[in-house]
This record gives sequence, C-alpha cells and structure tokens, in this order.
Amino acid sequence: MRLTSPFTIELTQAEREVLERLADSRTAPFGQVQRASVILALAEGMSNAATARAAGRHVDTVRSWRKRFTAERLAALVDRPRPLGRPRLSAEDKLQVIAAATAQPPTADTVWTHRLLSDHLRRSGLAVSASQVGRILACVDLKPHLVRGWLTRPADPEFSAPWRIQSRMNPRRINPALH
Repeated sequence: MRLTSPFTIELTQAEREVLERLADSRTAPFGQVQRASVILALAEGMSNAATARAAGRHVDTVRSWRKRFTAERLAALVDRPRPLGRPRLSAEDKLQVIAAATAQPPTADTVWTHRLLSDHLRRSGLAVSASQVGRILACVDLKPHLVRGWLTRPADPEFSAPWRIQSRMNPRRINPALH
C-alpha cells in the first residue's frame, strides 16, 4: 500500500509558469529556486522521499514545504523571518558592566577578571557571561585585569607625600620647561 500525502498539490497554469521561471532562474535567491523546483516535482506526483533525495534536503523539510504551499500557494516560496537569537544586552546593561569594571574589586589583593566581573554582576541581578564581559570591555578598550591601581585603587595620602617633598626640592620635576 502506497502512502500519499493529504496535502495534494495541483497547480494552475499561471502558478506553473511562475514556478518554472523561478526554478530556472539564476538571479533569484537560492532558497526560492529550490522551493520552486521541489513544488514542481511534488506537483508532478513524486513522493516526498524521492523529492527530498533529488533536492538534497531532508524529507521533513519537503513535507513542511508541501504543507505550506497548499496553505499559502506562491507566497510560501518567500523566506520566513528568522529569530534574532538570544536577547542582547541593553545600553544600560553594558554601562553597568563598565561601571563594575571601573569600581573597587571585591578584595584589596585582587584585580577584576572577566569571570570575577561576571560573577559579581550575576549576584547583583545582571546575567552576563565572562566572554560577554570581555567583548563589552574590548569595545571600550578597557582592560581592568591589566590595570593595577589607577582605575580602582583608593587615594593613598602617603603615596603623594614623597612627591611633594621631591617637587619642593626640585621644581623642574613639576615643570620641565623651567630647565
């Protein structure tokens, strides 16, 4: 017993002409050309499996194209819009990553790494991966793991004391143009 599809394709003369023109086209998008040739083969009476083998597609793809064509006719040849993937971070989220990278590290002995930043942001409610943190920081050319102090270290009053003493003794250190 031969199984036949409940979605039979019977073409009008106008549809057949459009499909043949599209199947022979060298300038139309490849997906439309392939769908047109598959629909023509199915209209000739080929099975889904034989059509799939001839087109180099999976039989489930041919089945869905057959079903779509019977429902939408020629409009089914156009590509469907694709989903954009996982949600992207908003500008505010990216600014939150940058703000965290320029803030004080969790302990005085450490510097921020992408993984530490990711864990810190996850605890504060922003789910972002370490690789995404790296991409965001690379966009603004910020490398907190290479910076030791100028960005995140608190002001140390003892640090500038020797500078003041030396600058009082040698004014050229402050303004080399006095030389």
